[in-house]
Amino acid sequence: MTVRDITSVQILVAYGIEQGISQEDLLQGSDLVSTQLNDHHQQVETSQELTVLNNLLKYHSCVFELGVELGCRYQLTSYGIMGYALLASSTARKAIELALRYIDLTYAFSTIALTEIKGELVLTFNCHVPGKLGEIALIRDMIGAAMIQQAVFDQSGSLITLQFTAPQPADFCADSIKQRFGFEVKFNADFNGFVGLAHWLDTPLVKANEATAKICEAQCNELLQQKQDWKPTEKLVKETLIHLGLKASMADIADYLSRTTRTLHRQLKSEQTSWRQVRDNVRFGIAEELLLKPIPLEEIALQLGFSDGANFSHSFKRCKNMTPNQYRQQAKK
Repeated sequence: MTVRDITSVQILVAYGIEQGISQEDLLQGSDLVSTQLNDHHQQVETSQELTVLNNLLKYHSCVFELGVELGCRYQLTSYGIMGYALLASSTARKAIELALRYIDLTYAFSTIALTEIKGELVLTFNCHVPGKLGEIALIRDMIGAAMIQQAVFDQSGSLITLQFTAPQPADFCADSIKQRFGFEVKFNADFNGFVGLAHWLDTPLVKANEATAKICEAQCNELLQQKQDWKPTEKLVKETLIHLGLKASMADIADYLSRTTRTLHRQLKSEQTSWRQVRDNVRFGIAEELLLKPIPLEEIALQLGFSDGANFSHSFKRCKNMTPNQYRQQAKK
């Protein structure tokens, strides 16, 4: 169970009401009541927010347009102290790195990463929510990020492209995004994300203030730790391992979660598991998917953080009671 504050649900409901949808219909099936919407300290599960989002979807024929409309509702002030931290950052790069470090304080359903693809620095988005609901969540997240960029960064003269893997909807005009944000828009792309960031990432921000940035980040860190306390430690470790990469050590995970390795060990033990068990569950869950593809064992081993194919095979057999090749043969039956 992942928990977030109610602000995002409030935004969704307010938009729906403007479209003539009753609050009752918007909250149907979410186990939320109207009095909770007035409590800014209220916490909701991500599944509850997705239910409200799905209720909105029932009244819109164009998924893309709905995602854009919703994304534009997420102003910088929607993110509380994190918004001030972004404004006070020294450069765009520092602001993006901070946003990714405290992504759990946002309302994103997407996994977001600043990475290099084909020699170019890009900001990628991947949403694992299935179906049209995932499409809306992805588009909302990307437009929400564009809103932050517009509020925080001086992008005058920039050549940023906002690109989507989906084809352009017949009933959607991409010029509306270009007019609003100044971005070029590309459909049928290789990945979802922002391209053309490199030349302005290290430009000083107009409202940069080191002292304010440190104070705001300290508060973000405190909020993040509070939020992490709402999740089982095992789930946190799995999410962080996927985020940092499968080669991350227990010390890397503990440092990212602002805990000591001793504390992390104790918390996992209290949940009747261990660092090794959690890491193996993640590794071999991914391994099972990779083994269904014609990828050499040595390559799979390297992707999963093993030193070589033999080490991977030995560990896989210990965990699954069969070798990788036996697993492949069984999967073909």
